[in-house]
Amino acid sequence: MLNSEGHYDNRFEWDNVYGHTIKLLTKYLGVKDYEPGERGVHLDLGCGYGRIAERVVADLQVDYVGVDGASEGVASLRARGFEAHELLFDTYEQTLAEIERILKGRKVSSLTLLDTLEHLTNGEMVLEVLRELIKRDDAPAVVSVPNVAHVDIGFKLAMGSWSYTREGLLDHTHVRLYSEASLKRFLGAAGLHMVDQCDVKIAESDQAFPRTHPALASGTTLNAFLSTLRNSADDTANTNQFVRLVVAGPKTRDKAYLNEDEKNPSRPFLSVITRTQGKRLHCLVEVLTALSAQTDRDFEVVVLAHKVSVDRQLKIERVLDDSPNWLRQKIRFVKVDDGNRTRPLNVGFEEARGEYISILDDDDVPMAHWVSTFRELARKKPGTLLRTIAARQEIETVRVNGEEGIRATGPLVPYAADFDLIQHLVANQTPPVALAFPRGVFHDMNIRFDESLTTTEDWDYLLRVALIVGVSWCDEVTAVYHWWKLSEESSRTDHDQAEWAANHQAINRKIDMLPILLPAGSARYIRELRTLANSGWHTPGVVPSPSAYREEVRKILSSKSWRWSQPLRWPAMMRGRKDITISDLENMSELQLADIFQRLKRSSSWRRTRMFRRGNRK
Repeated sequence: MLNSEGHYDNRFEWDNVYGHTIKLLTKYLGVKDYEPGERGVHLDLGCGYGRIAERVVADLQVDYVGVDGASEGVASLRARGFEAHELLFDTYEQTLAEIERILKGRKVSSLTLLDTLEHLTNGEMVLEVLRELIKRDDAPAVVSVPNVAHVDIGFKLAMGSWSYTREGLLDHTHVRLYSEASLKRFLGAAGLHMVDQCDVKIAESDQAFPRTHPALASGTTLNAFLSTLRNSADDTANTNQFVRLVVAGPKTRDKAYLNEDEKNPSRPFLSVITRTQGKRLHCLVEVLTALSAQTDRDFEVVVLAHKVSVDRQLKIERVLDDSPNWLRQKIRFVKVDDGNRTRPLNVGFEEARGEYISILDDDDVPMAHWVSTFRELARKKPGTLLRTIAARQEIETVRVNGEEGIRATGPLVPYAADFDLIQHLVANQTPPVALAFPRGVFHDMNIRFDESLTTTEDWDYLLRVALIVGVSWCDEVTAVYHWWKLSEESSRTDHDQAEWAANHQAINRKIDMLPILLPAGSARYIRELRTLANSGWHTPGVVPSPSAYREEVRKILSSKSWRWSQPLRWPAMMRGRKDITISDLENMSELQLADIFQRLKRSSSWRRTRMFRRGNRK
């Protein structure tokens, strides 16, 4: 409200704070009923030069009264024929009494406090006065403040830069700074409730300097990466000023700042999200039995019944009620009646209270150390995506003594032990039961499941999370991922191959459009893949499968020239290097196989025995 280097005198424009304020008030007051001849007062606190005065009188049909602590603005308003008063906001009693004296019993029809709060050290008190004034007459108020979380401020701050200026977002006279969340807390502590908004958005603010700053310049990869994350988090990245219409109500919190419980709330380690349609209750029973055997009980369970009938809902609830009492107390039942198979995941993650969140569908089985292994990974690399090994097993439904159950029709086949991010860009190698997602990616960065996908939604989410937070993995098999025979109803039978392929391509296009982070060591893999692509051993434009790489490596290892050249490798073997064998290839990822293939072809053993190979092949 007071700037020692001069006072603000911005013009009224429909696209600035003043115009947006009039739009809000017109929208709100336009639906109110007034007695014939009744004319209230619009009270403009911290009015400055009162550039909304003319529009208030013309559009709202009320009398304008301005109040400010600086004489220049008050004098300007009086010179233009408007009522204005000079007043400093000192204490609650003094401020309220002075404003009541100014009003002289007149009704407050509306009130504004525009770009003033950020200048006040006693803003809480001023909001208390505001609430009291509008509560009496059931009037709306419009409050505006600049957004300290604008990308131009945030991106520079991330690089260590913070620049106060004469005016603007970081005006040197600002003593309080507001993001959308902190403004909501501030208003809530005063008993003010937001009911509408008309924020001012500016893509390039007054803080967009220096123009070649890599975090700000729109052509840089850094800016693209940061913008992708920031725009996902909320919709205020380019908000210059919050312009919010509020009404009086009960206080929603004691203080405007976060208390200790809000900073560090008590949470279970893991939230287990279980989707079910109630079609295989025997599988749900098995899931709950496995959870009851966990060595680490620091978890909760959110069971999401998707599009179930009342009859099935009751059956699901009976299964849940039959759980051990300690487990039943950890279970919450949530019905989801809309959307495709992806919808329950967003609902479940929203409901989750845990530090990490894992998807355990009703036909998979966690082993006793499932939760404890995730916890150990979290200790080693906090905040990353946690990945264990799941073993795939083919199953089918059987009936025994009139009861349904499942029977294994194949062996347990573990997925790859190492997590290979680049291989995952080609195809998913990790079922959701082997993953635990850090809470922050969903609740703080707003990275959600793509509900346009009808299949492979877990792969899409895995990639988008892993490319930001990285992955911590181990070689522990912790769960059985059940693979239903094609004669059984499952996602493989509910969706045809064309639908699976379309979703796969949609994910590829999405990832291709993103600037991405790759883990250390990826550059070497990419060089190897580039070399391999240029080697000419496969058809141009066709990406070799892991089996193709494995076959090429097997051919080399089983060749006579490789066996004959073993003495050349003895010195290295004496130093402890193990000669690779065909049996080592089975659990290798595509990139590992590609890397081995290139190393073998470059090895002296292979090059020196070239003359012995038929056709002198390369």
